[in-house]
Amino acid sequence: MAIIDNHKEVKIDRLFTDKHSEMFAFFDTQDIDVEVSDDFESFQAFLEGLSDEDYPYNYDMTFNGVVVDGFNLRLIKDNNIIATYAAKWKDVIQMQNDFIDYFQEDDLLQSPILPIFEGKQLYSSCQWVSKDYRGNKFGMILDHLKKNICFDIFEADIQYAMHKEPLKDYHINNLHYSDSQWLGTIPNGEVYNVAWITKETWTDKLNDIRKLY
Repeated sequence: MAIIDNHKEVKIDRLFTDKHSEMFAFFDTQDIDVEVSDDFESFQAFLEGLSDEDYPYNYDMTFNGVVVDGFNLRLIKDNNIIATYAAKWKDVIQMQNDFIDYFQEDDLLQSPILPIFEGKQLYSSCQWVSKDYRGNKFGMILDHLKKNICFDIFEADIQYAMHKEPLKDYHINNLHYSDSQWLGTIPNGEVYNVAWITKETWTDKLNDIRKLY
């Protein structure tokens, strides 16, 4: 396993790898290289270049072009990217407003109450695992790496993500967010939620989560 450091600010140092040794041992056992980058142009080009079968989503334009306040992750095996993730500073209220602006529909059903989050908030998206490697913990553990970077290196107070309602159990039981709440229902009937976890709650869970690797 190699750590490929292509980010000007995020440094995966010995202190970080020792703290999360079980997680990096998993990557090492699987012969996976971990890249941390601030190059979002190549990140976007890669995801948008995938087939609809392998990436049946719209790219999250929160991470469009040059992103100066976030990072992206890529798992690499045999010189091929097999999984991705991204995160950046963005308040939940800003995300909610972007959600409303994106759909711009009079009949958008919106959650009247979202939790009032205080402190520094990091939003994540662009989770993808190659169809050849799904079902092997790569998505879960890459998400955990993302959260550890958010809390340990960026010193965020809250890390959150938006997801479709059928993935609520996945976000809570597999990605180990602490809660998920309805954000809005778009005109075609799809329901979107916000899942989140605080630094304190994540820290309390870490010992149990490490056993999953």
